[in-house]
Amino acid sequence: MGAEVQLRRGARLLVRLPNWVGDVLFCTPSLAALRRARPDLRVTALVRPSVLPAVEGLPLVDEVLTLAGTTPGRTLAEARRLRGLGFDAALVFPKGFREALLVRLAGIPERVGMATDRRGALLTRPVPFTREDWRLHHVIQFARVLGPLGVALEGEGMTFPIGPADREAVTTLLRECGVSGPYAVFHAGASKPPRAWHPDRFAEVARGLSGRAGLRVVLVGTAAESALCEEVRSGAPEAVNLAGLTSLKSMAALLEGASLFLGSDSGPMHLAAAAGAPVVAVFGPGAPGKTAPYVPAGRFRVVYTAHPCSPCRQAFWKECRPSPSGKPPCLEGVHPSSVLTACLEMLDRK
Repeated sequence: MGAEVQLRRGARLLVRLPNWVGDVLFCTPSLAALRRARPDLRVTALVRPSVLPAVEGLPLVDEVLTLAGTTPGRTLAEARRLRGLGFDAALVFPKGFREALLVRLAGIPERVGMATDRRGALLTRPVPFTREDWRLHHVIQFARVLGPLGVALEGEGMTFPIGPADREAVTTLLRECGVSGPYAVFHAGASKPPRAWHPDRFAEVARGLSGRAGLRVVLVGTAAESALCEEVRSGAPEAVNLAGLTSLKSMAALLEGASLFLGSDSGPMHLAAAAGAPVVAVFGPGAPGKTAPYVPAGRFRVVYTAHPCSPCRQAFWKECRPSPSGKPPCLEGVHPSSVLTACLEMLDRK
């Protein structure tokens, strides 16, 4: 990889973070390692507005800039803005060509990122990314960007900034919804519907947790997922539907106080892990080895049928036929009894 990047004391470092909340969370161990090894650096995070709540108030960065857009014109304007801020180096965590092009156009002297998407020439320190690296957990993949700075992970975990106002908002919301005792948080959605477990199976687990553990189930998600949450409630009427009623930060505060989180392979699953909730994650076509909750083994369970074709590229119905319910066979094979058992085991460990 060559000699380490030598940054002067107090150098200005731009950190381009990914475009999805889960991936931003996967980068926070790297940010923590960087802060530990080089507390003198002034770190500026560059993010899309959609992930801003994941970095606002994060003690691992000193400043946050938001991208105005990614069209060619916006990219040129952004490059001019960054050029005027005098950054000494940039760490580019996303693997795409456009992100590396931006820091090259900005004229930042040292540009570090993974040598992916034919962008090596745009970086001064392209980090090799092999097929073996591709199989690693995303947290470990992202941490490879630290290598040219001589920094490595030393057990750092994921972080999400939760403030007193976020906790107060959740306390008020739960009181208004009549939730006064211990609760579990369920997220029934996913970025692609075939990745999401059945709502009726979430309902069956909710009934089991209520009867056997005395937990009230709180359903979370976006406003667009409210109807899906109502499908869960149709089979578990005691559940409370908060879909669309929480911000990302108040959802994190809600998860912080939860006895358990249950969800599919999705952003809220990683948010739950970062907030400290015990996690049960249902995987179908995804890759648990790469995107399972990045927490100690005792704090999560993955329920996964591990079909021979899993994980796949998730080009749904081009590589497999859907089950009668419209789900891929790998997700169809995850039964409520297995998930309930995993949930009860996690509660016993708490």
